[in-house]
Amino acid sequence: MKKFNMKGQLYLAILIFTQILYAQKNDPERILQLAKRSQELYEIEKENFEKRFLYQLSRSSFSDLSGFDQLYYELDFSISFKPQNLHGKVTGVFQSTIDGLKQVNLNFDSREDLPTKWSNFKVSGDVSNYSHANWILSIDLDQTYNAGDTFSLTIEYSGIPRESGLKGFWFEGGVYTLSEPYAAQTWWPCKDDPSDKLDSVQISVTVPDTVIVASNGLLKEVIYHSDNSKTYLWKEIYPITTYLVSLAIDNYATYTDYFIYESDGKMPIEYYIRPSQFQAAQEAFQPIPRMLEIYSNLFGLYPFIKEKYGQAYFTWGGAMEHQTCTSIGQVGTHWETVYAHELAHQWFGNLVTCRDWHNIWMNEGFAKYSEALWIEAEYGTSAFHEYVNNTLNSSNFDSWFVEPVYRYDTDNPYNIFSYTVYVKGMWVLHMLRHVVGESIFFSIMHDYPNDPEFSFKDVITEEFRDFCELRSGMKLDWFFEQWIYEPYYPQYDWGYYFYTFENQNYLRLEIEQKQIDFGYDHLYKMPIDIEFFYGPNDSEQVVVWDSLLTQSFDIPIREKPITVLFDRDNWILKKVNVPVVSEDLDFQLLQNYPNPFNLETWIKYKIPVGGTIDIYIYNALGQKVRTLLNKDQSPGIYQIRWDGKDEYGKVVASGIYIYQIRFNDQVLSKKMMLIK
Repeated sequence: MKKFNMKGQLYLAILIFTQILYAQKNDPERILQLAKRSQELYEIEKENFEKRFLYQLSRSSFSDLSGFDQLYYELDFSISFKPQNLHGKVTGVFQSTIDGLKQVNLNFDSREDLPTKWSNFKVSGDVSNYSHANWILSIDLDQTYNAGDTFSLTIEYSGIPRESGLKGFWFEGGVYTLSEPYAAQTWWPCKDDPSDKLDSVQISVTVPDTVIVASNGLLKEVIYHSDNSKTYLWKEIYPITTYLVSLAIDNYATYTDYFIYESDGKMPIEYYIRPSQFQAAQEAFQPIPRMLEIYSNLFGLYPFIKEKYGQAYFTWGGAMEHQTCTSIGQVGTHWETVYAHELAHQWFGNLVTCRDWHNIWMNEGFAKYSEALWIEAEYGTSAFHEYVNNTLNSSNFDSWFVEPVYRYDTDNPYNIFSYTVYVKGMWVLHMLRHVVGESIFFSIMHDYPNDPEFSFKDVITEEFRDFCELRSGMKLDWFFEQWIYEPYYPQYDWGYYFYTFENQNYLRLEIEQKQIDFGYDHLYKMPIDIEFFYGPNDSEQVVVWDSLLTQSFDIPIREKPITVLFDRDNWILKKVNVPVVSEDLDFQLLQNYPNPFNLETWIKYKIPVGGTIDIYIYNALGQKVRTLLNKDQSPGIYQIRWDGKDEYGKVVASGIYIYQIRFNDQVLSKKMMLIK
C-alpha cells in the first residue's frame, strides 16, 4: 500500500510518452525534482493522516482468535445511497484446529461508542449463543468440534460502518473500502488477522443501477432487478487475507487492456475510473502491461493469472494493493511508480503476506524496492541508482533511517506504517543484493514468493533470512540483525595514503565507524566498494569487509591513483565524511586514546618504511614497566593496546607513564595517565 496522507512520497516518475522516452531515460535532474516534490507533499499531508486512527481497533486484534481457521466467506451486501446504508449477510465456513472447540471469537465493530448500534443484527448457523462487546463477536457453538471438523456461521446486520484506521468503509460520491491494517472488522465480521488467509471468497453486492462495482477476482455475473438495482457477483478463487478484500463502487467508466504472456496466454487488465478521467487514464496506464511483463520475469508469473489485474479509482490520497484490483487515488503519468509499487504488492503482500504487522516491511519494503527495479529495467542502471539514492539526500534522513525496520509497537497503526518501513526496508533489499551478489539476489527475488513454503501463505523475517542463507550459502543473521532489528545506520570516517614496499605499490585504507560518537555503539559489518581511478577511463575496484571500530587495509595497486572513491554507487545506507588523504607518511607517535584511561588505552603510530619497531612503557621514575612490541613491520599506520599491566601481568599503580617508540635511529616519547 502507498499512503500519501501518512507515508510520504507521492511517488512521481518518468513520463511514458513514446516519442520522448529516450530523452527522459537519463534525466537525473527530473528524478531529483520529482523526489523533492514528493517529500513536500509528505510533510503537508502527514499531520492530517495522524488524526484518522482509532486506537481501539488495534487492541481488538490481540483478543484470543485461536483454535480455528477461516476457510471461506460469502459476503452478501446491499448498499443504498439515499439514505446511506449497508446491509450485510456474511456466511463463513471455519475449521477447528484443536480438539474440544466450543467457542470462537470474530473481530467485528460492537459500536458501544456510537449513538446507533447495528440494526437487524443476528447470528445463525452452528451456534447456540453469542455476545458482542469490545469489538469481539464471541460465539458459543452448537456442539464440540474436534481438529479438522468444519462449521458454518452467518451474521446479518445493517448500518453505516465507521471510518477508521486508514479509512475503513466510506461513502464519498461512491462507496470505497481500505481495510489495512485492522479495519476489515469495521464493515464485516471476520478473523481480522493477516496470517489466517481465506481459501477463497465470494462477494455479492446489490447497488443502484447507476453505479458499477469493482472487487476481487473475476466478475461471474451481473443480475438486473426490476427495482432499478443490480447485483454484481465477484469470486476470488485464490487465497486472500481479510485486509485485501475490497469494494470500489462508483459511476465508473471502464475499459480493458491485456497482459500477453507465454505463447498464447492472455489476461485482462481492467480499469475503473470516473468518466472525466478516461482520457488521462489511457495515457497513464499505458505502462501497466510492461510492468506485468517485467515483474513476471523478475518474480515469477503474475500470481493471479487465472483472474485479472485491475485498478479502480477511490477518493483517498494514496493507493492500496487490494488483491487483483488495486485502489488508486489519482490518475496521471506522474503516478507511474505508484502503479508499479501497488502491482509489485501482488507478489509481495498478496501472494506472500507478512504474518503479523511487526513484519510489515516484508510487504512494503519489497514493493518500494520493486519501484526501483521497474526504473532499472525500463530506464537503465543510472536512473535506478538515482532513484534509490534520492532518499539519502532527504531532510528526513534521520527520522527515516534511525528507527529499526521491525515494528516493535503495533498497537498504533501509524507506527506500523512509519515511512521507515518503506524506505529503510527498501535499502535492506538493496544492500542484501550487494552482499549476496546479483545472480543470487535475483534468484531469491524470483524463487522466494513462489516457494511452496510461502506461496499464498504468510512469512516472517526469520524465514526469509533462512531462505536467503540457503540460496546464498552465507550466514546472514548478522545482516538482518543489524538492519532489521537494530536502529540507526553506520557513519564512516575514512582516509588513505599511497606507499611502495619491496617494489609493490600499496594503498593503505583506513576506516573508522563514527556512529558511536553520536550515541549508538553498534558496529556494522558490511562489504564496501573501493574504486581507484588512474585516468578518465581507467579504474579498478576492490571490496573490503569492514566490521571494526577502526580498521586498516593494505591494498596492492598498479600505481598511485588520481582519486579513490568510497562506495560510489551507494550500496550501503550510510553517512560518510570527506576523506583524509595523506601524501607523505612520516614517522609519528600519536597521543594515546583514551587519556587519561582506566582499564586500557590505544597507542597509534606511523612508520614510512619497513623496519624493526620497539615500543616500551616506563613509569615516572624512568623504570621500564613493559615491552609492548618488538617486531619488523612494513610501512603503515598501526595501533597497539596497553592493558595497564606490567611484564608479569600485574596491574600497575595509578600515575604518569611514558610510552616510547624506537624505529631505526629515531626515538619518540609521549606521556599518558592511568587512573583507577
